[in-house]
Amino acid sequence: MRWLARIPARWAAAGVAATGAAMLVLAGQGPATGAVGPGDWSAFLGGPAHASDNRAQVAITPGSAGALVRKWHFVGDLPNRPGQPDPAYNASPTVADGAVFIGSRSGWFYKLDERTGKVLDKVFIGFQPTRTCTAGGFVATATVARDPADGQDTVYVGGPDGYLYALRASDLSRKWRSVIAIPSKTISDYFQWSSPTVSGGRIYIGVSSHCDHPLIRGGVIGYLQATGKIFARYHDVPAGVIGGSVWSSVAADGQHVYVSTGNGTPGARLPYDTFSIVELRASTLGRVAAFLPPRSQRLPDADFGASPALFGSLVGACSKNGLFYALHVPSMTLAWERRVAKNPGGTGKAQCIASSAYDGKHLYVAAGSTVIGGKTYPGSIRRLNPATGAVLWQTGLPDAVLGTPTLDGGGVIAVGTFGVGTAPNAVYLLDARTGHILRALPTGSSDFAQSVFAGGWLFTANGNGVYAWGQ
Repeated sequence: MRWLARIPARWAAAGVAATGAAMLVLAGQGPATGAVGPGDWSAFLGGPAHASDNRAQVAITPGSAGALVRKWHFVGDLPNRPGQPDPAYNASPTVADGAVFIGSRSGWFYKLDERTGKVLDKVFIGFQPTRTCTAGGFVATATVARDPADGQDTVYVGGPDGYLYALRASDLSRKWRSVIAIPSKTISDYFQWSSPTVSGGRIYIGVSSHCDHPLIRGGVIGYLQATGKIFARYHDVPAGVIGGSVWSSVAADGQHVYVSTGNGTPGARLPYDTFSIVELRASTLGRVAAFLPPRSQRLPDADFGASPALFGSLVGACSKNGLFYALHVPSMTLAWERRVAKNPGGTGKAQCIASSAYDGKHLYVAAGSTVIGGKTYPGSIRRLNPATGAVLWQTGLPDAVLGTPTLDGGGVIAVGTFGVGTAPNAVYLLDARTGHILRALPTGSSDFAQSVFAGGWLFTANGNGVYAWGQ
């Protein structure tokens, strides 16, 4: 994950003035908390299966995409602490209960009014200063889910301070926090890239290094949703070995969870479960099976930064070697593979770290540099047959794609670009049926976060802030 550079923030619109001390929670105001509904976007990649599809949202269609306008833009608190990063957004918006929940690289976590962008509540969790890696606050996306203990909607998010938090959705007050991995005060070792997956009364979250300097012993931790108590751990390398960071987020189907893992130590005698997609028992995190690409496809930094996703009877994820792998469940044997990005050789440059999107019939995969019809494009998105990997259409984009594409029920795909080309970065809206580009929403900054459809609108986030787009 060494590819992520510091994203600049430009102050194109007024944000909230920097205020408060650590762990300051402001009293809530605005709409009352209700149940997470089918039109909400309550978790990273849409939920445990990682379909990245909100079929309940039909307001934005290929015919109406051209009428979208910016409804509001939120920047956030400006830095007021030594070494504090700018309020850029790598986390994706979570939309539930009439609000948008999102953490900033500056260390603030916000609850915004879904219709106005007004701050309803906020809490300062903190940030990791520059050490052996660049400074960073929130990157993980929050999940909003009903607490099985009290029936109240609760926000679960991995903090940059190394804790998993459970916050009341009503006012962001803390219910509990539990250790994931506490970062060092002298080097940049642990950092929370992975977003929590809530499934069956349990929470799963990955453990990763900050930027490989140094590597750590990667894995997954399972927590009881009601209390935050750890019930199981999985490590992808044995004790005494480092590597295998889980940069991605866990997919779950009730019985099993699926984990994509990062690179091992260069020159390691055995790969163990690094560079792999691993199937674990949901109740114990015991290892069931794993897929490791052939040795010829294991490049120096070609780990799995993409989160696995379930589609039909298969699970799949893209590797930074530019290949998307689809695997049979539960054997984790290869069903098919499809090259969606140019082989990066030994450069270590990110080629495919976006998860896929699935509408129940077709699979959509976006990536970096690729060749379509003899022409090289900095980025692309493809519609694939999920059973075979056959390409149904493919569209080149003027910049790379690092964030996952999103589908709505109206037949529109949203996909943001991350600036490696010469064109301005934007969120591109495409016709899901044909791959035709309908519209480019100007955002002025690289998009790492996933754009999401909820409440009849589209919500995006990037280095310049959080945006809402509607008709």
